[in-house]
Amino acid sequence: MLRTPVWPVLAALGLFLTQSPAAAVDDAPQPVAAGSSANKPVTSEGVDAKQVADAKEIFGAQCGWCHGDFGMKPDKGPRLAGTQMTEKEVEERIRSGKPGYMPSFRRFLNDQQIALMAKYIKSLEPSD
Repeated sequence: MLRTPVWPVLAALGLFLTQSPAAAVDDAPQPVAAGSSANKPVTSEGVDAKQVADAKEIFGAQCGWCHGDFGMKPDKGPRLAGTQMTEKEVEERIRSGKPGYMPSFRRFLNDQQIALMAKYIKSLEPSD
């Protein structure tokens, strides 16, 4: 009997069932640069505040189903803050996924959005 994987269905539902993008952006933790105060939001090198807001909106709609607290905590997927992957590796993971673990988002995100998401994820500093 042919079984359809559940994650493509959940990913597609994520496009329609997310909370208001504005609310997701307002509630999301800000990336924090190493050595700075945790209360002072900053952006990673080459990412301005609008790009961070755009990345959080995409994250809330596409990634928040599996990666908790906008990448700051593990959930169904791992914590993304502090990843040891390079920015290019993160881009490729978003684009192609990881069979059995993470779906490909190439049908949902364009190359510019994927690059922005990788920059955002690399800007996240773990809080512990």
